[in-house]
Amino acid sequence: MALIQNKQAMHFKALLFSIVLFALLSTIACNDSNHKAITFKTYLKTHKYAVGQSNFTIIDSLRNRPLITEIWYPTNDTTKVNITTEFPFIVPPTSKDADFLSEKSPLILLSHGTGGNRISQMWLACELAANGFIVLAVDHYGNTFDNKIPENFIKVWDRPLDISFSLDHILNNPKFNSKIDSTKIGMAGFSLGGYTTIALAGGVLNYNFLKEFSDTEEGKKEFDIPELKNLSKLIKPEVIKKGNTFKNLKDDRITSFVTMAPAIGQGFKQKNQFGNITDSILIIGAEKDEIAPVETNAKHYHTLIKLSKYIELKGEIGHYIFMNEAKNGLKRSAPVFFKDNETIIRKNEHNKIANMIIQFFDSQFKENQT
Repeated sequence: MALIQNKQAMHFKALLFSIVLFALLSTIACNDSNHKAITFKTYLKTHKYAVGQSNFTIIDSLRNRPLITEIWYPTNDTTKVNITTEFPFIVPPTSKDADFLSEKSPLILLSHGTGGNRISQMWLACELAANGFIVLAVDHYGNTFDNKIPENFIKVWDRPLDISFSLDHILNNPKFNSKIDSTKIGMAGFSLGGYTTIALAGGVLNYNFLKEFSDTEEGKKEFDIPELKNLSKLIKPEVIKKGNTFKNLKDDRITSFVTMAPAIGQGFKQKNQFGNITDSILIIGAEKDEIAPVETNAKHYHTLIKLSKYIELKGEIGHYIFMNEAKNGLKRSAPVFFKDNETIIRKNEHNKIANMIIQFFDSQFKENQT
């Protein structure tokens, strides 16, 4: 009973912190007079559909993991309230709980980076939805900016299990399953979400390799991330032992994969760790990525994965280019994540990346149907 009460107390504290933090970010957004919100009418001049948005929580009781879930989807219903005006990010208008289209749409599952959350790549979710895709993202419990449980930052096997569980839920939910084309399910992820994507494609992480690398000078730098310092000390023998028992996290229902600035590449040294991969993977790296450098991560994955395609964003583009574009208030308060080199316009890069990803998913789903 005490254990249950402690867990409930921890969850309550995390929820309370989340509410306070969101209120703070909302204040920043409201005080940012330099940004003018886009209207549905204006947005529809350049996009096929408006974007609907809904939120709910699902509980994986076997693993004791609450998964706060966000879903974006194409809609023609712009009569509902736009919920993004209070966000500290520059994102399109979304129609809260709007009506779905009558026809079925492909589904894309989206995994955030370590210390992020389900809306960290909302820019991409909205572009996908406006082009006819349904997008689902979850908060990976204990690995978000408002709920940091240190050991959850290194127990990465929970992340692909989160995605598979959320997929089970949505495909069995009468509200959503009639709207999803279950023959067209894709996956995209950023940073540790990039690893999550590779695991769901069939990649098998070796914790011994990861520990060896984390003890090197280069490894220590990669494991000393802004979101949580000195992760290498958390790779303890019991974590290595349990982590190496997860030999198959592949989800065969997912048939197309995109990974953006994937992390923990040095947990992979052998091509046979990718022997279960049977579908194409698009790997996108950033030339000036100092968090997950391409040589030890994105390019490294590409070298080992036979069915991969690699695209590198050139110029002074860093790791966090794949995060939302921030309004000026948040950009000033969190420059590490939201301020780019003066030669880079994040919105322009987002447009390029979104186009790459949409074209890739379209071509892969079409190929899979033949």
